[in-house]
Amino acid sequence: MTTLNLKEIFESFDVFEKSYVLQPEDVAFPAELGDIKEPLEVFVKITKDRDGYRVNLSIVGSVELECSRCLSTFSKDLSQEREKHIESYPTEENLSLSPEDLEVSFMEEPDIINLEELVREELILSVPMKPLCRPDCSGIHHHAFLFEEEKEGPKDPRFAILKNLLSK
Repeated sequence: MTTLNLKEIFESFDVFEKSYVLQPEDVAFPAELGDIKEPLEVFVKITKDRDGYRVNLSIVGSVELECSRCLSTFSKDLSQEREKHIESYPTEENLSLSPEDLEVSFMEEPDIINLEELVREELILSVPMKPLCRPDCSGIHHHAFLFEEEKEGPKDPRFAILKNLLSK
């Protein structure tokens, strides 16, 4: 687990910049969304802000997804650059949120950032809800099912009329 202790870092630096290589098992990407097979390259630049920290993330990597139309597996490039504002959880009980507050991430522990969680969150947000192998994917062709039936041998004769309808 790659944790960054920001209090210690900013005692020595005004700006923190570093590159990391995260292994797929470190990121723990949800299997139902896809599969990361190659290590991810992450560049982090952190600056102190008045309310917290400004984090610039540059992520290079890809994920294996399943097309929602044809069910084939394909690789999607998830390379991206993001800027995030991170701060400690608010301590006030009655707190009202402004639209800008919706762009804020919160640290579990004060002045500690878990890099894998931050990267996982960004990758999950960048995976499309309905992934497509290509924009013009036409989906599963019914002809593929006809060929499978022919290989398996004769079916129930009562369904022969339905096969005739498909071939028209």
